This record gives sequence, C-alpha cells and structure tokens, in this order.
Amino acid sequence: MRHLLLALAIAGCGPSSPPPPEREPEPVTSGAEDDPLADIAGRPPTAREQEAIAALMRVAERTRSLTFARPVPFRIQGRDVITQFVRDQIDAEELERARVFYVAIGLLAPDLDIHELLIRVLGEQIVGYYDPERSLMVIREDVAEQLRPGRGQRQLGEAEMVIVHELVHALQDQRLGLGDRYEEERTIDGENAFASLVEGDATLAMIGHMASRMGQPLSALTRNAGMLRMLIRQNPDAIQGQEIEQAPPIVRLPLMSRYLDGMILCATLHGQRGWPGVDGLHARPPATTEQVLHPERYLAGELSDEVTLPPLPELAAAGLTPHEEDSLGELESGIYLGQGVDGAERDESAAEGWGGDRIRVYLREDGTTAVVWWTSWDDEGEATEAELSARRVADAAPPEARARQRVERRGRAVLILRDLEPDLHGPVQSAFAAFADALPAAPPRDATPAAP
Repeated sequence: MRHLLLALAIAGCGPSSPPPPEREPEPVTSGAEDDPLADIAGRPPTAREQEAIAALMRVAERTRSLTFARPVPFRIQGRDVITQFVRDQIDAEELERARVFYVAIGLLAPDLDIHELLIRVLGEQIVGYYDPERSLMVIREDVAEQLRPGRGQRQLGEAEMVIVHELVHALQDQRLGLGDRYEEERTIDGENAFASLVEGDATLAMIGHMASRMGQPLSALTRNAGMLRMLIRQNPDAIQGQEIEQAPPIVRLPLMSRYLDGMILCATLHGQRGWPGVDGLHARPPATTEQVLHPERYLAGELSDEVTLPPLPELAAAGLTPHEEDSLGELESGIYLGQGVDGAERDESAAEGWGGDRIRVYLREDGTTAVVWWTSWDDEGEATEAELSARRVADAAPPEARARQRVERRGRAVLILRDLEPDLHGPVQSAFAAFADALPAAPPRDATPAAP
C-alpha cells in the first residue's frame, strides 16, 4: 500500500463510540458538476464542517510553520467505506510474498491470515488518510460529526488532533516533496525509517497544537528530547485497540515506532533548530531505523555497511529458488532477536549495535523455506552480543530442526541460517567468511553529517 499515507489514531485519539448525528448533514456541493471528486465514495464536507476544517488548516500552518500552497479537498466517509478502500488497495501477491518472508524467519505464524489481520487492524485504527496521488484528505464520518455545533469540547479536541495530524501530511506533500519521495523504492528498513519521519513529524505537530492549547510552546518539550522519550516509554500504549494489541510484534511494533520513535527523532531536531530542523530531515531523510532510534547517530552521519549476498549457486543446484531479499535494519532485527528472550517482544540491547544486514529467503518445490542472513555490527563486542541472542532463537527450534540452524560470528559479522540442510552450510560459510574478512573496522560515516 505504497500509494497512500494511512493516518492512525494515536495518543488519546483512539477509537470511541461517538454520539449519533443530530441530523443528516447537508453537503457543500449539490451535484457532480460542482464536485471534481464526485467519483470518490462518501460526501464533501458540509458548510459548517468546511468552516471548521478551514480553521484547522490555519492551525496546522501556524503549528507546523508551513503554509498551504493550494486548498486541500476533503471527503467524508464511513468506517465501512474506508475499510473497503484499504481492502481494495492491498496487493494480494505482494502481501503473500511478505507473508512467506516473515513466516520463514519465525515472525508470523504459518496459519495466520495476514490479509484479514491487516483489515481488522486498519479498520479499527484508521480515522482518515491523506492520498498524495489525488492530494485528497479523507476523514471518517464520526470524526466529522465532532466538528458540528453542539458537540462536547472533549470530542472536538480529539477531532482537532486527528485532522491537524492529517493536514501536516498535506503540508509535507505541498512544501517538502513528500509525494515524489513516497514513490521511491526502499528496503524494509528504509521504508520503516521514511515512515517514521513522515508520521513522527505529523505527530510532533499534533503535540505542538496540544501544547499550544495548554499555553505552552512546543520548544519547552523538545529542548529535552530525552525527557520526552522517557515519558513516551512510560506510556507505551499510544496506539490502542483490541486488534492492534493482539497483532504479532512484527505488525504492531514497527507501526508504533513510526509514530513514537519518529516523533522523538523530529523532536530532537526541533529542539536544536525549531521546525527548520525538521524540514532538514525531509531534505535529508534518515536512511535506516538505526538513525531513527538513535537521533545522535543521524546527526553524526553514521551509515550502515553495504551488505550484498552473492548468488550461492550450490543452493540453486539443490533446488532452492530465491523468493525474497531485503534488509531488516535495527528495528526489525531486534524483533527477530526478541524471539529468544522470555517475555520480550524485542531485544533492543542486542540489536542496538546493528551495522547492516541482508537476508534472502529461499523456496523449495514443496513450499518449505530456508533463510540465509548476513549481518554486520558496530564492533566485535556488539557482534558477540548479537550472536548470543541469535543462538537463543536458533536453540528454540524443534529438536528435529536444530541441525538445519546455524549462527556463526566472524569478526564483527554474524551469519544466521534457518532451515538449511547441513550439507549446504559449508558453501554459505565460505562466502560469508569472505564478506566478513572484507569488512572495514567500523561502519562508514557520512563525510558531511547533518548540521545540528
């Protein structure tokens, strides 16, 4: 679903049971000839809703220190319409490839219907989205109802937060080139990092509006981003709902990270330079989730190692066909390593020294999978910690499958093999040794790091 930005309910804007509408709303337009978006399901805002939206556009401009270059068209849709739209946007073939990939590394159960899970999660959480392809804003009917006269202040505040968040996406599109960047091809890690910038920026603006309503400048919070991070860690359930709470960590944690960790990254830059600092993030986006999770590494220009997997012809000769290849990055590597820690969903300590990775999932004719994964770490000490964590994951495999697992460290590189026949380990180990021996002493740094 790379063609739209899904804005999820966060931080006090969770799903609720709104009061019923007082009356059927009267749309601003009277016919298709007046409405250039008449082919879009739903309805245009009523006159009173449009008046409230216009006021919130001014709030978004003032809060985010950007101005709209053109009006933003709105559409009001019911929950069922939005859910069906999301359903229609899911590429079944792409989703199946992702399902096989994550099942192969143990992060999704083989019998999980990931399509229906996503529909349930998104149907529960989505209160609106911004579509940069049509420069269109959609908000859910129950949110629009809160903009009408007679609604309580609490509900109005929730609607304001949601819509301001959404409008920042439109500002990003109009002023910061979001639409063009959104279409770029990225790794899993790169996509998570980019989404963290997009959503973290909008979340910070939403918090800025909230602080302004309380008579406090946003800078009072962002001057100490470490304190803000601590407050977030003490309140981890910012995205709420039964479906998201029951979703596997690989679904839930990256989603939460893009709002919370992304917000901390943006807050760090805001604390140093104000909103121009966040604009600078858009001009030079974080390349990895390592840079998102550790803003000081973004500022220092720390980059990841270039990790490339060779063809490995011995595996092809044994009937193994490459299915998918990608890079997980620090965030999702930590979720993988968390499988070996009782009661944990993510091993943050072991993943913190991540330096780069490349993972390839192979398919056999019978549909079973094998995994070859090369990882690099900041130094040998970090690699040793990651090795021990990865061994715990491997040791959790069923006894009959343990011979097909392997974890091996060489210098600051760690090899992880899953479900690969032992007689094929040797060729992979030899290729991995050549990779590990060629690594420099430490991951590279950008010659011109981001200005503080």
